[in-house]
Amino acid sequence: MKKVAIIGAGPSGIYCALHLKGYCNIDIYEKNSPLKTLLVTGGGRCNLTHFAQDIRDLSKNYPRGEKFLYSIFSKHFVDDTLEFFKSIGIETYMQEDFRYFPKSNSAKDMREKMLKTLANTKIIKKEIKSLKELANYDFIVISTGSKSGYNLAKEVGHKIIEPKPALCGLKLSNDSPKYPQGVVLKTPEGEILFTKEGISGPLVYKISSINARKNFPYEINIPLIEPKELFQKVKNNPKKSFGNIVSEFIPKSLAHVIVKNYEKSCANVSKKEIEELSKLTFKVISSDDKGEIVTCGGVDLKEINNKCQSKINPKIFFCGEIMDIDGFCGGYNLQHCWSSAYCVAESIKTYLF
Repeated sequence: MKKVAIIGAGPSGIYCALHLKGYCNIDIYEKNSPLKTLLVTGGGRCNLTHFAQDIRDLSKNYPRGEKFLYSIFSKHFVDDTLEFFKSIGIETYMQEDFRYFPKSNSAKDMREKMLKTLANTKIIKKEIKSLKELANYDFIVISTGSKSGYNLAKEVGHKIIEPKPALCGLKLSNDSPKYPQGVVLKTPEGEILFTKEGISGPLVYKISSINARKNFPYEINIPLIEPKELFQKVKNNPKKSFGNIVSEFIPKSLAHVIVKNYEKSCANVSKKEIEELSKLTFKVISSDDKGEIVTCGGVDLKEINNKCQSKINPKIFFCGEIMDIDGFCGGYNLQHCWSSAYCVAESIKTYLF
């Protein structure tokens, strides 16, 4: 039987091994505990994918790698992922926000079932520092997105797109208003959490992902209060203070910071003052690496074919975060891991018969 080495026992590496099991001899190299990174996904519940009926609809949630994923998703889509996990005893359900979770609501349970299904496959606790260590293998799968994975890809001759933090909090300039720490602001586009040094939360993660390669500092504008709605409230309550009316739309502690004349009566509020609250402007000076969830960057997709195979060395395959592909929060990054890992497994199988 052919011998396959998989470097990295994260979601993509293990998923690839699960689909190769029984077809070849597999050795998985991982210096840490297998599927360690899976345990923190979805707040410990494992948001394993996101509902989608169309490949292009799903792919648009990836700021980097959208078009490359068309081919990958055509081979293994959301329904294929759910069906596979069902086959190994992992039942799933979809939340109202279209995110999928295991019915156990436990990433730990999911990890245990995946590893149990992988029984008898060798997981070797070792960090591979050079591909020369794996010269006796027929195929090598690089699935770790760490610095060690990038170095192995460079050894083959691949170009690495510089890794940058994505899906992370953002630090604001020192001259920003003193926003109330720990307060959550619900906007038309999503939620923002005010932190000690800046902002975080689902909407901020998405913004940071879109702007991951933008130079600091930069400004972002967040829709705050619809002027027509605020105008009507002000008009109907001429004796109330402007700040109290604004507090009906946003947290009171935040209103105290952004409303210049909080106690001013609504009867004396100008149209300009109302329109100024239609958006909130932030000056971003850096990303908050402590809150980083994923990294953009990795092996240049121009050097990988639609089989997730190296165009430089056909013995090498890539899956998961080692590739220059990253998505928004909501199960998108794990779906890329599952789909690219399946693609690698199927590609290797074509050489086995």
